[in-house]
Amino acid sequence: MKYSKLSARGQTVIPREIRDELGIKPNSRLAWSTRNGTIIAIPIPEDPVEASIGILAGRGFTLDDFLRERQEERELERRREARLDAQVRRAQAKR
Repeated sequence: MKYSKLSARGQTVIPREIRDELGIKPNSRLAWSTRNGTIIAIPIPEDPVEASIGILAGRGFTLDDFLRERQEERELERRREARLDAQVRRAQAKR
């Protein structure tokens, strides 16, 4: 665990090891919050959108899952439509 002091102006120094590990550089932005009496500082990337690319890779619902599910839905829709068409033709033939 690393330690730092709080200045009279409310400033502190983030230890070098932590800055290096998290890529915090001069003028980096940090988001601050508290949880259960603990201070939380989260580094904000220069480009948050670019930093989030690939963050969910390998987890959750993927594009392949979506496309496979959509293909299954289309097949079900085609079968339902074929059944309805057959019912309509039978009903028309009875007239």
